[in-house]
Amino acid sequence: MAESLVIRLPDASAGPAEWVVVDNTGARISDPGSGSLNQASVLTENRKVVVLVPATRVLRLSADIPLKSAAKIRQALPFALEEQLAGDVEAQHFACDKRNDSGLIPVAVVAIDLMDDWLEKLAENDIRADAVYAESDGIATVPATISVYVDDDSVIIRDTAGQITVADAASMSIVLDLLLEQQTADLDDEEEDEEDDVSVAPVNLLIYCKADVHERHQESWERLRMRAENLDIKILAEGALPRMAGEVVVNRGVNLLQGKYARKVELGAHWKHWQPAATLLAAFVLLVLIFQGASYFQLSRQEAALDQAADSVLRATFNNLGEVGDPWNELSSRLGTTSPEAIVSGPGFVEALEALSIAFAETPGIKMQTLSFRSGIVDVQLVAPNVEALDQLRALISGPGKFTAEIQSANPKDDAVEGRMQIMASTQ
Repeated sequence: MAESLVIRLPDASAGPAEWVVVDNTGARISDPGSGSLNQASVLTENRKVVVLVPATRVLRLSADIPLKSAAKIRQALPFALEEQLAGDVEAQHFACDKRNDSGLIPVAVVAIDLMDDWLEKLAENDIRADAVYAESDGIATVPATISVYVDDDSVIIRDTAGQITVADAASMSIVLDLLLEQQTADLDDEEEDEEDDVSVAPVNLLIYCKADVHERHQESWERLRMRAENLDIKILAEGALPRMAGEVVVNRGVNLLQGKYARKVELGAHWKHWQPAATLLAAFVLLVLIFQGASYFQLSRQEAALDQAADSVLRATFNNLGEVGDPWNELSSRLGTTSPEAIVSGPGFVEALEALSIAFAETPGIKMQTLSFRSGIVDVQLVAPNVEALDQLRALISGPGKFTAEIQSANPKDDAVEGRMQIMASTQ
């Protein structure tokens, strides 16, 4: 099963990195670790490397751009989102994902200087990322639920529509109040007319935090419990990374490695994975070539034998025959026989023609008029001095037991006999 090493970079340049190894279902298969990137680099071999960067450094937006090409969409993003950005768009890197169910394009915006700095630090420690996501992509969208990850200094919120909000921990209550107010405002008129307290938003709050953070925000939890339909708090004994890693490996997010940062395929790095298949393919091609060569050699031998047999029949049938360059074509033109392409692969034809040529050599006076081959049967029209000569020819062909010759007809004409004979492989 494929494994992924998920590395979470710190927000502060001097802070430790965190990492964990998960399988392709998101299940954790190693204990979480923390320390320098150099320590994490020893775990990269034979694993996909996924890097999570601080959500506070990546702005998440949505865009409605009526284009289909991903490259053209990326080119249009700076102009479509320029009014929503405080900084110079030329200094920003834009990445996007496929359209969501609402038809909007999820977008991630990050400073180019930051991207360069992150990738440089990874390269200095021999780590090459296969994907880079904002850590906010490690928070799943849950229907009718606002999910909240609370860290020591920051809070990451994903609302019921999947939109992401990042704020400092001190502003958590204010931001959640605004989101809950928005959910309350979306209630229809019928719900607003009910006697129930409309200040209770029809959503659940799902909070993830460490034990010390939970204790620090006790008052906020009690107040939020009165604002939401349900409040559930999950204590992360080993921190947020294992849960984030499991989510981002399965559902991914907006990969920042796009455009000039797109991962380039290195054939050498992947060769060891393809080498067994390539070796099998090469062996298969070699076997095909050997088989084709053997087939060609066999056909060449058959054609040579056919020409030799045709030459023997020609010389036994026609007197004073000179040098013949192509015996089969000469025989075909004289007798109107089947073309060699049609019969060379027929079972027993060459051997039958050889047997016929040997028998002709021992029965002088018999001449051949036509020769054809169909469905394994050689059909010969002959002119013989008498019926006895025809029967002698039949006996010479059938005698060795390899073929059976049968006289189909024998009709006197002038001073000779016109006969028809069929030759086929013996069934005994």
